[in-house]
Amino acid sequence: MSLFQKIEDDLADARRRSDQVALASLGLLKSEVVNASKEAGFKGSIDDALVVSVARKELKRRQESADAYAGAGRAEAAQRELDAAGVIKPFLPAQLSAEELEAELRKIIAQVNPSGPSGFGLVMKEANQRLAGRAAGGEIAATAKRLLG
Repeated sequence: MSLFQKIEDDLADARRRSDQVALASLGLLKSEVVNASKEAGFKGSIDDALVVSVARKELKRRQESADAYAGAGRAEAAQRELDAAGVIKPFLPAQLSAEELEAELRKIIAQVNPSGPSGFGLVMKEANQRLAGRAAGGEIAATAKRLLG
């Protein structure tokens, strides 16, 4: 089953359960995926990679909003955003731990065999292709820089 189909199924289930948080979160996620599919390059096609990309953006947006609300002393609003993030999270692949990320990057560095820190771009290109969706770009870059010295 595609991730988009899972969104639609979960949305129908949320309607049956009258789960307002899930209903709002999944409805927004679905509309964002549809809008993203209409942008240049996608030609209206929706695949799992697009759903993961949009879900990642929405999750980040929810987490940033929760942090802002918490910083402003609005605990209830922050909790609402965290609940919405919890609904979106299952649509993302499992994230690599710091140890797993370092192990994967060591393998990539061994295969690419870069010439010191100047080979950072080659390592990042390969790492972003292999680890897409399983680690954030910033984490990949920071770990790669540390390993390349």
